[in-house]
Amino acid sequence: MVRRMSLVLLLVAMVVMFASSTAMADEKRTHEGTFVSMKNNTEFVMKDAQGKEHTHTLAADAKIIGADGKECKLADFKAGQKLRVTTSEGDNKTAIKVEALK
Repeated sequence: MVRRMSLVLLLVAMVVMFASSTAMADEKRTHEGTFVSMKNNTEFVMKDAQGKEHTHTLAADAKIIGADGKECKLADFKAGQKLRVTTSEGDNKTAIKVEALK
């Protein structure tokens, strides 16, 4: 019985560690700023908190979420809109998710 309980606790600890490391990896790939302009249907420019501009290319399956929480198009964003951008792992230029912030 004690052995089973130890095994269960070990498995729970492993799941918690895996979940927290995945969440931390997502945080490193996510940054916030303001929308500057759209270059075309797949590229946009944003400005970070330090005022530096970044150009991102949308992934083919990128999710774009408006301030209302619903999917929208990149063209729906106006200059100055606060954004949270998540980039693909290993490529900080390709956006896999763009969320408008309120």
